[in-house]
Amino acid sequence: MLVSISVYFNSLYNKFTFDDIHIVENNSLIKGPKNIFQLFAKEYWASTSYETQDSKLYRPLIVISYLLTHTFFGGKPFWFHFGNVLFHSANVLLVFLICKYLLTFFYRQNGFNTAAFFCGLFFAVHPIHVEVVAGIVGRSELLAGFFCILAFYFYLREKIIISLLTFFCGLLSKETAVAFLVFVILYEFVFKSRLSKNILGYLTVFVAYLIIKFFAIGGLTPKGSEIFFQNENLPTRIFTMSKVFVYYIKLLFIPYPLNPDWGLSNVISISQTFFEPFVILSFIALAAVFFAAYKTIKTNPIFTFSILWFFAFLIPVSNILPIGDLMAERFLYIPSFGFCLFAGDLIHRNKKLLKIAPLILIIFSFITVKQNTVWKNNISLWTYTTSKFPKNWRAFWELGKCYRTEKNADETIKHFKKSIAIRETDLVLYDLAVELRKKGDCHSAIEQMNKLIGIDKRSAKAYLERAKCYGHIGDYKNAVSDFQTAALLSPKDDNIFYEAGRFYILRGNLSSAKNNFEKATELNGKNANALVGVGVCFYHKKNFKIAKNYFSAALRIDSQNTEAMYNLIVVNVSLGNKEEARSLLEKYKNLNPDDPKISKRYEGLGGL
Repeated sequence: MLVSISVYFNSLYNKFTFDDIHIVENNSLIKGPKNIFQLFAKEYWASTSYETQDSKLYRPLIVISYLLTHTFFGGKPFWFHFGNVLFHSANVLLVFLICKYLLTFFYRQNGFNTAAFFCGLFFAVHPIHVEVVAGIVGRSELLAGFFCILAFYFYLREKIIISLLTFFCGLLSKETAVAFLVFVILYEFVFKSRLSKNILGYLTVFVAYLIIKFFAIGGLTPKGSEIFFQNENLPTRIFTMSKVFVYYIKLLFIPYPLNPDWGLSNVISISQTFFEPFVILSFIALAAVFFAAYKTIKTNPIFTFSILWFFAFLIPVSNILPIGDLMAERFLYIPSFGFCLFAGDLIHRNKKLLKIAPLILIIFSFITVKQNTVWKNNISLWTYTTSKFPKNWRAFWELGKCYRTEKNADETIKHFKKSIAIRETDLVLYDLAVELRKKGDCHSAIEQMNKLIGIDKRSAKAYLERAKCYGHIGDYKNAVSDFQTAALLSPKDDNIFYEAGRFYILRGNLSSAKNNFEKATELNGKNANALVGVGVCFYHKKNFKIAKNYFSAALRIDSQNTEAMYNLIVVNVSLGNKEEARSLLEKYKNLNPDDPKISKRYEGLGGL
């Protein structure tokens, strides 16, 4: 445990990265202890910007662990990283204990402390685990692994009730824990030559989990577009994944290079035929491994067990049923237990390896410590990925978004363009157009939107963005046309009507502006900006009291809305409510201390 804490110590000071930002940092559900019971009825991505993707992921124990961390220690990333390191250290201890038990069980003798110790050490420092431990959202793998290994330990000790409970907890941590059921069936078939009645208990737990999940979140399988093999047939998936499985084995022995985003890095290509050389070689390699495992069931049962464990726990991510990614290092966290057991047994069988193993562990530790720095923040993460895997379009996009957060428009645009040069995607084309418009290059922005509409003619947001660009360059006719098209494509999107209202009010068309702002508020009564827009329309018509009501309503929804606050100051001045205006101006000054309009307003109120 001390070794695992040591190699991950420098990860404790990392920031939130990648999906951590959505699932943890910006997730309102984990910021209130009263939400704890609600989480059993929420999808994993609930209350995040990806909630609408209909992922049907159900991991309540993971989100509850984030809620408890936030409740007791606050929202700083240190404590979430600390939790991950502790969970991994607990798994290391568990790996040591179960390896010792398995070695004793299969060899029917004692004296395996050293072999089990090396099993634990390999699990503690293996660089393949960095994504899981250093990335906070990797906690789903950590807890699912903990409960699955623990469930098997209690299964071996014939404490079936406890094993069933821990298996259920594994399923509530991550759906891939279903692999434990597959493994137990294979284990009994291979080592016991028959299936026990215990299998029925595990099946019952799994069915109960499916029923609970269905009624909790309204479904079992994802319906969104984040499915990697969505348009590929089963043979194509099998041919491609055969290469992935061989690459996984390579990464366990030679964990270099490591990649936070394998699926889009073009390292493993899609294979649509068996007669591709790498597919044939992969099938031969995998067949050799399975044959060796079969032939050594009696002479080297640990090897057979390791192979069974490794491949059983890869089944849920094998894309037999398409999932959200081609391959990922996090998918190897639980399967790697099989590799570590194999390594410990190999050292036990060949004492000469006792001299080499420490050197390998030192090298692995060095790689792990260094790889932790990659996950320091989003810029370091995606800078590393773009440098190591320059064909990954998403990495350049993500790096561009990092610079956008830093308000570095030039770097943002540069990396978005690099992403598009690799692959033109609607996501990046849209983001690039927005940045170009903000920088004043509306003609180039329109070019990007034309490409996007060529890809997806029903993209309402593309027409909306192009309308805003046309508005900036004074092309009134095309702007109106695109606003209307966007509204037809997405008639319940309040933002479309809000933006159309802004377009009309800037051109003095108060009637059309008011109609669009009011439509936006009808669709979404909490759209504070639309309420401000209606208020501005009434203000220009000299209906100050009605305007004030709308500005006040906007502030009740969003107390930090500076547009609502400033306009409320202005309308109060117009109504002669100078004291109220002065009080609001003080609040506005705190929110916008550098706004040049402040001094002008103070003068209008008779100075300080």
